[in-house]
Amino acid sequence: MDNDQKQQAQALQKATELIAEGEKRRARIRLLRQVEEFERGKGGVLLQNEFVRNVSHLIVEASPEATPDRAGILLEILGKHACGEDDILRQRAVMALSFCSSLLFAEEKYELLAKVTFLLAEWLKVETIYHPVCDTVCRQLQQNGLRMLAEGQWQDVDALLEILFQIQSGILEKGNVIRGLVARTQDALAVPHVLEELAQVCLQGQGGRQAQARMILVRLGRRSVIFLLEKLLLSQQKQERLRLIKLIPEAGRVAVPVLKEYLTKELPWYGVRNIVLLIAAMGDSSLVPLVLPSLQHEDIRVQQQVIDCIDALAGVEKRKYFLSALSLVHDELKAHLIVQLGQLGAVECADVLLDILAERDALAPRVRDEILTQLCIVLRLVPQQRTLILLRQLVAEREQQGGGHDSVGLIARRTLQIIEPQLLPVGKQAADDQAAASTAPGAAVGKGAGLNPGGLETRIQQLLQEQKITELTALIAEHAVHAAREKDFVTAEILRDRMMEVNQNALIEVIRVSEVIEEEKRNAISSHHLSLWSELYDFFDSEAFTALYHCQRLQEYQAEEVIVEQGDANPTLYFINAGQVSMTCRQGQKEIFLKRLKPGEIVGVGPFFDVSLWTVTLTAMTAVKLQILERGPFLKLLPQHPGLDSRLADFCRRSDKVPELLRMSGESRREDVRYPAQGKIVNTLLDRRGNPSQQRFKGQLEDISTGGLSLLIRLSKKENGRLLLGRRIVSFLPGKAGEVRESRGEIVGVSLQDYVNKEYRVHVRFDQPVEETDLKDILLQGA
Repeated sequence: MDNDQKQQAQALQKATELIAEGEKRRARIRLLRQVEEFERGKGGVLLQNEFVRNVSHLIVEASPEATPDRAGILLEILGKHACGEDDILRQRAVMALSFCSSLLFAEEKYELLAKVTFLLAEWLKVETIYHPVCDTVCRQLQQNGLRMLAEGQWQDVDALLEILFQIQSGILEKGNVIRGLVARTQDALAVPHVLEELAQVCLQGQGGRQAQARMILVRLGRRSVIFLLEKLLLSQQKQERLRLIKLIPEAGRVAVPVLKEYLTKELPWYGVRNIVLLIAAMGDSSLVPLVLPSLQHEDIRVQQQVIDCIDALAGVEKRKYFLSALSLVHDELKAHLIVQLGQLGAVECADVLLDILAERDALAPRVRDEILTQLCIVLRLVPQQRTLILLRQLVAEREQQGGGHDSVGLIARRTLQIIEPQLLPVGKQAADDQAAASTAPGAAVGKGAGLNPGGLETRIQQLLQEQKITELTALIAEHAVHAAREKDFVTAEILRDRMMEVNQNALIEVIRVSEVIEEEKRNAISSHHLSLWSELYDFFDSEAFTALYHCQRLQEYQAEEVIVEQGDANPTLYFINAGQVSMTCRQGQKEIFLKRLKPGEIVGVGPFFDVSLWTVTLTAMTAVKLQILERGPFLKLLPQHPGLDSRLADFCRRSDKVPELLRMSGESRREDVRYPAQGKIVNTLLDRRGNPSQQRFKGQLEDISTGGLSLLIRLSKKENGRLLLGRRIVSFLPGKAGEVRESRGEIVGVSLQDYVNKEYRVHVRFDQPVEETDLKDILLQGA
């Protein structure tokens, strides 16, 4: 009985297997028939579930060496339907491709998988309606993208990311659901170790690999932007920061929410400035409101960057934003803003500009004259009674203070001369004009020179109506050049731009006038302190920057005037703001030219940071404007700003060429051969009359030559060494047979030798050289 049941079960199982095998063969035959129909162009086959589920197996099983390439042909046809116009067939084709992707990934057939991944991405590119398969496809794109990144297949993954980037940035219009899925896919691909590798290649590599890394970083979305922004905020290398500032905006609008979020965080000044730089680089005027709150930042460098951002992006709303900035920024930036407002239309800004003039006593004293100068120039385009009243008050003040002959008083009177005739009654103005014309020597009827702005504009309109363009161009050019010669650069530039408006063919005249303006600007010895020294101030935090800025004082020198002489004990740093300075040194009876210093250069590093005399002479070659930092006031800053001394020294020494130039010239403070020496010697400081004082000290002799010596002494602090600098001294040197030789000289340098023991090396230059025989005796006594 049991055997019968067992045999029946085996027979049933065999029959089931035969049926299943037969069904499998029939299914295979049906699939092959369906495939043949599909290959002949019958897309309706996609409506059959059996085909959609099983075609992936046929594709996986197909030999890559087969001819024809069935797998490639089927994928190509599926790809066409996935991007076709029939919505139902499009969904069915992408389902088949999705099955293929899963099976190929499991079978590790990555070459075919890359083709399927690209076809899925192409479908996502054209699909506008959300379907449930979208979730699956995005997960598969993420899975395959991570594999490509892990295997370094950057070119393949870049093609995928390009489509995701176009969707997320809005280049390809999609609904919010699809965009959200794409954003999550980008975030999943932007894993930290991948971002770090890409950033390293992008910032330090070169060639095609670097370009690929750059594009992938740009297209990896929000997490990539955050990673790059954090890298920017922590970077200590200027070139790296510049590359990042150029790179991040390429991510497009996906970067905007990130930048907006970071602007609300507590960042150091340079972090805020860099974000403002990034927003400016994006070139979108709608982003200007994001940076406006930073106009109230305490650091002037941030405020300057916001102004630059407004200038770059704001377009027609620039004047509105500049007017808002005028009441918020540091006084040091207001003069530049006033100039820009004048170019944008002074009449529309009249009330704000006149309010500043009325409240001029509240302006910072160090920049008050600069602001008032620009106000007086711009207000020439604002002929109002209030302008007259305030300017007359200003002129009266200046006359009371110093006779009114300062630059502000002179410019204010010139502005009054321009606008007063425009506010006279018509009859009186005509009579005054006629009287002036009849009494002026050499007066020429109809000559354009000397017209006030109102009269000039009338003449311009008249010549325009008469179509006398050549005469009109010459008239405007003449007035523009005249304004430039008068140092009225705002008016000169307005007229130059007006000339281009009325005659677009006047390129040669525009260039000529522009050259005159630039030449006069150079001769005016004016430069913008903040922009000129931006690299220097990048070294410091906001408080240190402000303190250093206010510690300096402005000094002007005329051509051929000596600024500092070789041999001076003058611990001062000179920052050249404008003009040219000659650097020379004496070598015997010869004066050797070393270098021509230009704006943006610093000199005085040795005397300021070390204890030494000036080894060069500085002489103004043209009119020169210097910013001067003296050692005394600077030292008062150090308790409140630790590290300021070393950071400033580090910056200045990078560009200090004086030691190198002196070596090239052959000049040396110790021209004679130095010989090591030993023993302690007694030294006495001399008073101003050259007589020995009561100040005696011993020092360890280190070396000696026929021209001088150096010895070690202990000092409690570096600044005490400055008290020795330039002092006359007599050193008592050992001679033969117990004799003592007195050698007089001057202390020309004091340098730190041992920080722990506070030992300093004192350098002495003898008045009279020591004879060679005497030098040998001294050396023998110390042996």
